Amino acid sequence: MKGLLVVLLLALLCDAGFAEEKHRTDREIPKFGMTPAQESVFEETITAIGSLEPKKVAIGAPVYFRLTRFARLFGFSFDGQRLRDWLLRRMKSVTHANTWTIATNDNGGDFTLGDRFFEKSDFLERAYALIHEARHSDGGGHPHVRCPSDFRQVSAGTPEIDVTAAAACDDESDGAYAFQSAFLFELYARDMVDQQEAGLLYNSSVARVLGKQKK
Repeated sequence: MKGLLVVLLLALLCDAGFAEEKHRTDREIPKFGMTPAQESVFEETITAIGSLEPKKVAIGAPVYFRLTRFARLFGFSFDGQRLRDWLLRRMKSVTHANTWTIATNDNGGDFTLGDRFFEKSDFLERAYALIHEARHSDGGGHPHVRCPSDFRQVSAGTPEIDVTAAAACDDESDGAYAFQSAFLFELYARDMVDQQEAGLLYNSSVARVLGKQKK
C-alpha cells in the first residue's frame, strides 16, 4: 500500500512539474513598443528556433567531437523544441527600442530589441542574439569583459564599436558568447542554414570566449 502511495505521489509531482514547465514555455511573452509587423518577426523567430530539427553531422567526426559543446552547456542534445523552451524560460518581457545593438537583456529576463533586430538581421542573426541574451538571465548575469588590447577581431555588425574599448568578450568558458558559439557550431556542423555564414559567425563568436573551454 505504501509503495502504491509513493508511486501516486511521484506521478502527481511529475504532472505538476510538467504543468509548471509548460506554463513557463507556452505562456505569452509580454511585448512593449512593437508594431504588429515587429511582433510577427519576433514570433516567427521563436517558432523557427523551435522548428530546428537536428540533421546528420555534415563535417568530419573528429572535428565535430573536438569542438561541440552544446550538450555540455545547455544540458541537452541539440533539439529545436527544447532550445525554444530553454530560451522562453529566460524571457520575462520584450521591448522594442532604438538601441545601439541588436538586442540586450537586463540580466533579469527583460529583453530590449533594437531596430537592427527587425530591419537588418536575418533569422540566423536574430536567433543567436536571443540565445546569447538569454544566457544573461542565468546566475549573476555572466557579464562581459573588455577584449584584450591585442584582440584582432572586429565587430562586423557594429563596425563603429572598438571591441578592445568595450565589454565585448567573456573571461569565463560558459558565458553568453560560449552559448552563442555552441549554437552556431551545431547549425554549421549539421548544415542546417547557410553553412559558410554559420561557420564565419561561429569563428567570430568563439574568439570572444577568453576563458579556457572545458570539454
